[in-house]
Amino acid sequence: LNIRLTPEQLGYIASHAGDKIIIVDASLLDTLLPALPLMPELAALVIAGDPTDAQLAEVSRLVPNEIAYEQLVNSQPTTFAWPVLDEHSAAAMCYTSGTTGDPKGVVYSHRSVYLHALAVCTANVAGISSRDRVLPIVPMFHVNAWGIPYASLMAGATLI
Repeated sequence: LNIRLTPEQLGYIASHAGDKIIIVDASLLDTLLPALPLMPELAALVIAGDPTDAQLAEVSRLVPNEIAYEQLVNSQPTTFAWPVLDEHSAAAMCYTSGTTGDPKGVVYSHRSVYLHALAVCTANVAGISSRDRVLPIVPMFHVNAWGIPYASLMAGATLI
């Protein structure tokens, strides 16, 4: 979610996309809190970092479940059975800033994300390799950070 949008736009996007879980850094909770009442389908909020007691109290009032990110990660198994997915199924969504009405969403397929990551790794684009350390400065809400996080992981680069 684009932290620069209004609470109404954030609520619209989360509801339109059918979001059930949002992962948020504690430093952004005050930005997200006013939008939470506009997200009736939200089942859980995963919080990374250290929220204040006041923030936790407000989250508890607005969302059915609040989960600490580290607790969630540490409770997971160490192995994963990779599912078989249709390469044309949805992998990610990005929304416009809504300058001409409600924000509009774009769905990226697994295939398009994979092909884009391959292209980003080529020498004529970003040339990301396993020898690189990559710090994306473009946020994920902006065209999936230009695909840099996916390309970095694909190439075996260190992702910061």
